[in-house]
Amino acid sequence: MDINQYSVEDFICDESFQQYCLGTDPAAIAFWENWTSNNPHRSGTVQEAARIISVLNANQGNLQVQINHLKDSIDRFDLLKKALQHEGPKTVRERAPVVRSRLRYISGIAASLLLLALAGYFLFRPSGKKPAQTGKPVVVNTTPIRSGNEPRKTVVLPDGSVVTLRSNSTITLANDFNGATRELTLSGEAFFDVTHRETQPFIVHTDRLNIEVLGTIFNVSAYPGDAHTETSLFRGKVAVSVKDHPEQKVILTPNRKLIIANTMPGVKPANPGNNLQVVSMLPDPVNHKAKEIAWVRNRLKIEDESLGTIAGKLQQWYGIKLEFADEEVKTYRYSGTFESESVIKALEALQLSYPFNFHVEKEKIVIGK
Repeated sequence: MDINQYSVEDFICDESFQQYCLGTDPAAIAFWENWTSNNPHRSGTVQEAARIISVLNANQGNLQVQINHLKDSIDRFDLLKKALQHEGPKTVRERAPVVRSRLRYISGIAASLLLLALAGYFLFRPSGKKPAQTGKPVVVNTTPIRSGNEPRKTVVLPDGSVVTLRSNSTITLANDFNGATRELTLSGEAFFDVTHRETQPFIVHTDRLNIEVLGTIFNVSAYPGDAHTETSLFRGKVAVSVKDHPEQKVILTPNRKLIIANTMPGVKPANPGNNLQVVSMLPDPVNHKAKEIAWVRNRLKIEDESLGTIAGKLQQWYGIKLEFADEEVKTYRYSGTFESESVIKALEALQLSYPFNFHVEKEKIVIGK
């Protein structure tokens, strides 16, 4: 089958894709990283398949056995469907028992797939601890949100998007944020993990650029006084336009960044096209991660530590208060190494090993059973 036509199930059943998700084959990793970079429009399907493989591998025993069961069920369903479609003409009396028998079999397969789909919904959907789902928005007015001198400050917006501000950075939400559009203004640098909403664009305004997304992960550096403004894309797709020249629009794909030279206030460049360039992000030669977000990425190595201790580390790094609603949860212990660019993703990674719940209340995260 053409990879470009793959469904979530096709990706899951592809052995090379499994190896890519589990990081077990360098050739598979290189192939799929290149393919996903060239096919950003398939990112939603790829991410869903990768999440299912990840959780199956973590929580459901032998991954290959689980995938083989799924693949076998899909194959048998397809064979039965073809058999029914190509069956020769028969009388109603002759066909009825066969059709009923096959329908019962198909119903059984469908029921199994439905159970899998329902399990997938509850196991693999985003954890639902964000304000858009709890009804407790973090930001309810247009008061600027500032990080001050703190290295990082994390906030969860009313739509559930997570923003981590670097030091001396500010975001200001539009009066009607979370209406027809989700618009805000940034001064400084911020890392965005945007909640996907097909009909509600998320727009970031800086002094030089307008950055429009539907649901993605990206970083914007727009400090006043800096020589350049940069937009770096890690997942999804963004449309970046020059504020003074909206006809100049660039569609960024993952692992690319747009750089535009800044000018003196009130002075427009004679030829703005010469000040704008799109380049590939070069990984750090030591850790092979993008340098553009080294400031927000946190690598935690945990050796039999309590969740209470881990929460303290997350709070210090990401700049958001973590509280416990249940003392027992603080005693849960973890070991391992993980890396994440947002506190929400870090907590979701911990949930895979020892389940707990969390939700956002204003500018803090509450952890409980």
